[in-house]
Amino acid sequence: MRRIAVILFLLIAALPFLLMLGRRIKEFSTVESGAGRVTDSASASHRAVETLTIISPHRREVRQEYSRGFTSWMLRQQGRNVNIQWLDVGGTSKIMKELESRFKTTPDHPGVDLLFGGGVAPFLNAVQNNWLAAVDLSPGTLDGIPANCAGSPVYDTGHRWFGIALSGFGILCNRPIIRRLGLPEPVTWDDLARPEYFSWVGSGDPRSSGSVHMCYEIILQSYGFEKGWPVIARICANVRGFGEAGGTVPREVASGDIAAGMVIDQYAQTVIQSVGDGSLTLVLPHRQTVISPDAIAMLRGCGHPELARMFIEYALSSDGQRLLFQPEGTNGQRHTLFRMPVRASLYREPGAPQPDPYGFPAGLAYDNELATRRWTILNDLMGVWLIDAHAELQSAWKSILSQGVQADRVATLVRPPVSEKELEALARKWNDPRRKQDMMQEWSRAAKARYDSLKL
Repeated sequence: MRRIAVILFLLIAALPFLLMLGRRIKEFSTVESGAGRVTDSASASHRAVETLTIISPHRREVRQEYSRGFTSWMLRQQGRNVNIQWLDVGGTSKIMKELESRFKTTPDHPGVDLLFGGGVAPFLNAVQNNWLAAVDLSPGTLDGIPANCAGSPVYDTGHRWFGIALSGFGILCNRPIIRRLGLPEPVTWDDLARPEYFSWVGSGDPRSSGSVHMCYEIILQSYGFEKGWPVIARICANVRGFGEAGGTVPREVASGDIAAGMVIDQYAQTVIQSVGDGSLTLVLPHRQTVISPDAIAMLRGCGHPELARMFIEYALSSDGQRLLFQPEGTNGQRHTLFRMPVRASLYREPGAPQPDPYGFPAGLAYDNELATRRWTILNDLMGVWLIDAHAELQSAWKSILSQGVQADRVATLVRPPVSEKELEALARKWNDPRRKQDMMQEWSRAAKARYDSLKL
């Protein structure tokens, strides 16, 4: 009996090992016989994991969808296990400072493979700084993607950056709040500058959000600098407070904390869909806005150039483009992103965004090169005069409103601190830290003196 008990004990102890051996034999037989491909999850799980590093201002939902979509696509198409490491250092301006630091420290090895998102101006800046690598895409990748949309280039002719999505910039309105306050519904940028909108307008900080900066640049180019600066000065005087991220304003409009604010379409459509009762609406000011690409680029000296190229090709493919608009629950999609694809044929598919942006009139001849040249100095100028001194600006504006809107006092309040020509000249020397610091201190003193002089 004791011998039988010992044998039974040994058989029970060995059972897990026998089961594991059986599974290994089955896997080996499946691969050898050709009945299964190495690309299935069981076999691919034994392969090394490749890591692709992407620096991006994209919100969490966008990052999650591209991680899910690309890793599944690579496993299915190539039998390769890929992990995406997203570097989140903040908005577009912070990303550019991060890349500047990386290329300054290790010029040939930035430690990042792709720059993804933030519009197109940062990519033009990166081209000037020689941070981007030209990408040799597989034949046919760009077939069906127009080179231009509403007057804006969709991708770089030198293949250093590629538009992945198209973005519109406008005004998100909370109609019930606007009606309750008896305000006129805004249809132009200048409407947000009306005295009636005092403290009911929302804006992010253009120094940290590329989409917010784009709204202000569009206004300056739409009206011209000399007329555009007074518009943005009055808008900022009406702003209740400046959130750091571009997604803050849509949430404030949706909650009714403010009546309207400047937004990029994807953030607006997300809250419009979330609220779902028709109370929110997005206005694209007629012939006062642009359709602009949201781009991607491979960084020069990146560690995984082949993997980076394949991510770009996936993002430009029909599968990758559908991630931008297909509803959650479709093909494994977990979040609806409410974005417009660059692949023109997809606008004929059910559920695609409407209207088709390729039919949008090119009412504003937007100058990307001008916007890129003055990106940093414009942020600093707006930062000193309109945001850091916001309390003083608002106090002066409130004083003017309480005494009756006198044209000469308003003109003094919103007069441009510099001319466009002066701003261009300063921009060429803005990389001199001492000159920059002295000028910003001078602006700060001038802003305080002007606003204090208008308080009664």
